[in-house]
Amino acid sequence: MRVPYDEKYIARFSKRYNESANKSTIFPSGHDTERNQELARSGKTPEDWWPEFSPVGRIASERTGYPTQKPLALYERIIKASSKPGNWVFDPFCGCATTPIAAERLGRQWIGIDIWDGAYQTVLDRLRKEGLAGPVSTPERLITFGDITYSKTPPIRTDDNDVAAPNFKLKIQRPIEPWEKMSHREITNVLINAQSTSGGVICAGCGRILEKEFMELDHITPKSDRGENHILNRILLCRPCNGRKRDNLTLRGLIRVNKRIKWMRDEMWAMNARDRATERAEWVRDNFGTLECESLMRVSK
Repeated sequence: MRVPYDEKYIARFSKRYNESANKSTIFPSGHDTERNQELARSGKTPEDWWPEFSPVGRIASERTGYPTQKPLALYERIIKASSKPGNWVFDPFCGCATTPIAAERLGRQWIGIDIWDGAYQTVLDRLRKEGLAGPVSTPERLITFGDITYSKTPPIRTDDNDVAAPNFKLKIQRPIEPWEKMSHREITNVLINAQSTSGGVICAGCGRILEKEFMELDHITPKSDRGENHILNRILLCRPCNGRKRDNLTLRGLIRVNKRIKWMRDEMWAMNARDRATERAEWVRDNFGTLECESLMRVSK
């Protein structure tokens, strides 16, 4: 795949860009070979970002109303770069017909699949619009490789239903227990009760005792480390600790940082708050649905 050089780039090497001598040499000295001159005349290899494709919304002639439709020129570049004329191109989500059109233009055979019933008619309409297929009534088709075969019946499998990739294992999501669906407010109420002491609520990060209004709910293991949202992984921290922890540190990591920067007020109180919160969270899990538990979730001290 080659694309034209940018005009500004060509101008920058104008002294070595000599069309009159049948050359297009715009390479640094030492790379000025006949092969490089030939490549230069055909353009450059595309970068790994492709900014030159206009959104479909701006191309009235291509719009089908399909929300995920992509530009035809984009698909043509992909097909050119990854196949040769006569190869098969397969699109299992071809609802707006962009892949069949691009493949047909480039002399590739193609297969398209879509769950939408209107996809078949859309493919035919776009092929006719592009001059790639004749009317349905005519026996001839302008399709490069013959008629379009259409079927609503899934093909018969010949692989004895073997999985395509035996070593590829999907993580099966476990069912969510009712206690795991507690709201932010309900979890906060329970933990305020658990971490309370005379004078306020204990921060599990620095051991300070503050009013409950200065406490914020956070994760013991951060979500970035696959920490979950349920109460067993939640803790109350003062605002400075919560801001320092963010989604980067575990609770233990926060305690280490607080000790290093001398923000730790009382490590024993901080660990005590964590243990109380864990103990109360386990109690909620085991007693969820009882009147006592529901009362605790609704009211904080």
